[in-house]
Amino acid sequence: MIGTHDRKAAERTLRAHWRNKMLRSIRSTRVFAAALFAATGLGAGTATAAVTFSGTGLNPEVNAFASGDAEFSIAGDILTIILTNTTAPRTTAQGNAMTGVAFDITGGAPSLALTSTAMTAGSLLWTSKFASTGAASLNGSWTSVLGASPLGMYGAATTGFGGAFHGGSISLGSGGPNHGIVAAGTFDGTNVAFGGALFPFIQNSLTLTFSGASGISESQIANVLLLFGTDGQGIVETPAPGAAVLAAMGGLVALRRRR
Repeated sequence: MIGTHDRKAAERTLRAHWRNKMLRSIRSTRVFAAALFAATGLGAGTATAAVTFSGTGLNPEVNAFASGDAEFSIAGDILTIILTNTTAPRTTAQGNAMTGVAFDITGGAPSLALTSTAMTAGSLLWTSKFASTGAASLNGSWTSVLGASPLGMYGAATTGFGGAFHGGSISLGSGGPNHGIVAAGTFDGTNVAFGGALFPFIQNSLTLTFSGASGISESQIANVLLLFGTDGQGIVETPAPGAAVLAAMGGLVALRRRR
């Protein structure tokens, strides 16, 4: 038989076990809640912040993978989009240059107008494999005029992209892949392997500025497509920001329930 002293000791041990388990559960829940708030922006008040859409996919035009980011930020009447080609380790052909972006705005239909096209700080315009400049006017090299077969409510491109945009409204360049965006490290001043010669290309990142964004917020940006090449096939879809984190959180919840 178990003595009174042993029974009380066993009870204390059991209580300590469950107390420690509860504390661990509370700590895990707090970590989960913090991650959830960070991913969704809950608890952040009414302030808005830039949102970045990222995607990777196969570009059939060159049978190669392409990757990119599109960062959206709104300040008053101005919508700024920063497009970055993140294809690794570099862009190997002009058919895999980032040439456009398309997107929707949920719960609104503002009249956006493209007012500026410029290299993002730190980017270069390569006029050949061997020559580049950090100062060049790019206005007119991209258009926001949609074509007969648009891919979204809004967008911008340096090409007609198979009818998605009105290529005839491009006043600087040929409406081809030139003035498209190649990944950082694509050109280094040497005779690197690169398929195509329709220069110039923007290396790394491009900033597009639109007016007419008053009354909308970054949270309304949706269905962002990153466009690569010119034949209309290089369409890379992007998940909503935070979707991957939320999926991971859902997995954590399921795992905790199984335990």
